[in-house]
Amino acid sequence: MSSAYYELLKGIETRLKAGIPLRDALEGLEADGRGALAALAGALRSQIEAGATLAQALGDLPVSAPSAHAALVDAGESSGRLDETLADIIAEENILADARRRLQLRLAYPLLICCLAFLLPFLYLVFQGRTSEYLLIQACFFGPLGALLLLVFFRHRFFPRGSGPRLLFEHIVLVVPFFGRLAQEYALAGSLQLLGRLLQAGLGYADGLPLVSEAAGLQRLSLQFKEMAAGIADGASASEGLSRITGIPLELRSRLASGDVSGTMDQALIKSGAELREAALARLETVVKVLPILAYLLAAGLVLWRAVSVFSGLPGGF
Repeated sequence: MSSAYYELLKGIETRLKAGIPLRDALEGLEADGRGALAALAGALRSQIEAGATLAQALGDLPVSAPSAHAALVDAGESSGRLDETLADIIAEENILADARRRLQLRLAYPLLICCLAFLLPFLYLVFQGRTSEYLLIQACFFGPLGALLLLVFFRHRFFPRGSGPRLLFEHIVLVVPFFGRLAQEYALAGSLQLLGRLLQAGLGYADGLPLVSEAAGLQRLSLQFKEMAAGIADGASASEGLSRITGIPLELRSRLASGDVSGTMDQALIKSGAELREAALARLETVVKVLPILAYLLAAGLVLWRAVSVFSGLPGGF
């Protein structure tokens, strides 16, 4: 995600709260900003001057922005709460960015140990003049690792939304033990929060659910929200419609049913989505805490294997 994109949203939100019109706010950001920020502000200003709404202009920006943002901004413009909507988007991104930083810091150490475990124990091959064998071992480890990192960071480019490879990738991820459930809960949490914020901005289910379906991170989840929209259109209540969405814990379903009755469904959805996301991130962090132990065991196993092969005179595989 481009940092300039969020700097742009922050700048717009700050100027709107100060009473500056949107066009003047963008002109100021274009004049005061530098590099990518100024370019994005100029692109937005040009499209708005041509008659586009801010939501339409954001959707056409040459950056990878969440599709949910355009939906939220569209709702904020329609309800006259654009500055509050932008503040919500920024606050949500700060929470997610902090969670990503924590996970990256926790992953850095075990990843370093794993890399050293493959780099150092086999270094003797270089001194024996068997450099090609050493490089082959490193390629067998660092090649798949590099490919995995590329898929993680550029997944939207490699697997465009709605494409066959994207659907296959989703299917593979969802059947992986633990991580499949984690991915489903994380996507569901974002969808519930988005629906709540759209309702809070004044949209009804008829307008909000198609936007949520379009922005859902998983194709299976997108289809379930379409089924929910069809059920509500046929006369079902919101809580009855949510029964078509799998993966919502029982205690959260009770809260959503109460919110439907009391007329506070928007708050119930936002709170439930936040709790579901925090629970998923907590489980992921627990797994990440165990990774250093596994990395140490891997390193110790490789060193022990090499030591045994040397002192016993048995072939060590190389």
